[in-house]
Amino acid sequence: MNLQKLILTENACYKAGRKIAVRGIMAHSTGANNPNLKRYVGPDDGKLGKNRYNNHWNTAYPGGSKVCVHAFIGKLADGSVATYQTLPWDMRGWHAGGSANDTHIGFEICEDGLADGTYFAKVYQEAVELCAYLSRMFGLTEKDIICHSEGCERGIASNHADVMHWFPKHGKSMDSFRADVKAMLGRDAGKVETGEAVSAPGDGGSSSASGVPFLVKVEIPDLNIRRGSGTDTAKTEKFIPVGVYTIVEVKDGKGSKAGWGRLKSGAGWISLDYVKRV
Repeated sequence: MNLQKLILTENACYKAGRKIAVRGIMAHSTGANNPNLKRYVGPDDGKLGKNRYNNHWNTAYPGGSKVCVHAFIGKLADGSVATYQTLPWDMRGWHAGGSANDTHIGFEICEDGLADGTYFAKVYQEAVELCAYLSRMFGLTEKDIICHSEGCERGIASNHADVMHWFPKHGKSMDSFRADVKAMLGRDAGKVETGEAVSAPGDGGSSSASGVPFLVKVEIPDLNIRRGSGTDTAKTEKFIPVGVYTIVEVKDGKGSKAGWGRLKSGAGWISLDYVKRV
């Protein structure tokens, strides 16, 4: 995943500053034939390209509406596909038109004419990777992912068709999307279990400072994994590889000022003195 970050600090949603306890993820699509990220994300950071109309969402009320999402997926100026984080993940967004705003991270996929299979495949995969990344961060599963139209059916979102007016045109559904996220989460869990690093999709995310789970980046090649939370517990005789990992519990213990973090994989505990939170 090509994860970038440009927070929409001028949007009234961001200025409201309300936090949420993340319970799920909601997929949206923009409903307009414009796959370019610069239409919604701005100002230009050198990758997006210039929006000559200056009608991106980094204004108080874009188009006079109370709208804001946590991320957009679409095209950069060079034609490649990327994801832009546009709100802190645990901030209340204005995306669902219902109570899902209080519980769900919302992201938009920039639509094109809905017929280009190559573009669809790229943004679909980007969305799968984003949802797997957020699921690891917040301890979610694929069952916690819905689209806007499913939110409407559940009575937690307004009456929109996205993304089910688009996905079936390319042989996909939300069920297949959830299955693909589940498969990716399973592959990543297997990598950690066997000592391989889960690839980091950039530094665009930030986990809630209030507790676990959260992600950490290991940048040294010889960090010990221990069987308990302290240097007075046995080493597992394995080093954790450089990469990004999920911490699901933190405890004080001998030999670490920042505490000890328990790895989601079950491999053991690592000192938080030698990692960076992402």
